[in-house]
Amino acid sequence: MATAGEYAAIEAFSRRADASDVMRPLTASLITWFVHDNPCGPGFVVIARERHSDELLGHFVFYRWTLTRRQVSGPPASSPAMLYVRLYVQRQHRRRGIFAAMTTFGLDLVERSGIGLAYTAPNPRSAPGFVKFGMAQRGPLPFWIRPPIPGWGLVGRLGARSAGIDVERRDAFDASFEQLVPDQLPDSVTVWSPRSAAQLNWRYQQRPDCEYAIWYLRDHGRPVGYLVTRRMPIKGRPTLVICDSWVAREHTGAFSVGVEAAREGASRGEVTIAIGGTAVPDLARAFRRAGLIRTPAVALPQPVVILGGGVGPGARADDLPSLEAWHVTPYDWDVF
Repeated sequence: MATAGEYAAIEAFSRRADASDVMRPLTASLITWFVHDNPCGPGFVVIARERHSDELLGHFVFYRWTLTRRQVSGPPASSPAMLYVRLYVQRQHRRRGIFAAMTTFGLDLVERSGIGLAYTAPNPRSAPGFVKFGMAQRGPLPFWIRPPIPGWGLVGRLGARSAGIDVERRDAFDASFEQLVPDQLPDSVTVWSPRSAAQLNWRYQQRPDCEYAIWYLRDHGRPVGYLVTRRMPIKGRPTLVICDSWVAREHTGAFSVGVEAAREGASRGEVTIAIGGTAVPDLARAFRRAGLIRTPAVALPQPVVILGGGVGPGARADDLPSLEAWHVTPYDWDVF
């Protein structure tokens, strides 16, 4: 397990990696954000070194998360979880069991910390390794896109005709949605990530290597939804990514208003995408009203698949929630 004094060396190691293996370097400030600043609790970084030379060979970040589960009786229960992300093994040292050793070591530490669930959303290259560990596979997650076809934007603009909806660009989240979201979730949702101000602001406002836009949707001043967006190139194409979103069931048209506001000033050819499997049918309806269409996983160069399961004695792979019961968006894992 890496110490804080080794974070700079991990960053230098990550920056030397081939761009095809590491799209964005794992920086010291990002490690600190993942494992020390997280309101859900402390995490850790597993590193592998050559036994004789002490050369750094790989890294793997484990960070805390919280899920909420609906119970048969009584109030919803908090369920601590751990995500494992940013796995990297130096190319010339692969197929030596380093991936397996770091994963086993990390999951042992997770078990010792008393956390019973761990999961990830790996790239296609490392996904088979996780499956070999017996981890359950959930997904692929639905992928939604608003294509840059001339005239297509008219669909979204028509969907945005929602009287009385105002859009407010915010610097941070307040407590508006902490109780509003769970109160509005249908019974089909049995697990979700709390939308607390502390978690949302940590995930978006405080992250050191990304810039996000937070949009509140209000009906005559009353909050009825929000979006979090990020502009970034994907495969060389300018893209507006909807990283998290929620809208009240009677205000699905408000989502379109938010998307139109976020797309203002869009560059030529910019696409809008959203990723997420959700048990909230109103959100899928809101996506369609905003001009987003669902794309089959077979057409995607890199579909997002969530894998994981229970940790420790008596744990089962099926401890990982199914997408049919999970209100899950990119907010629930580290992708965008």
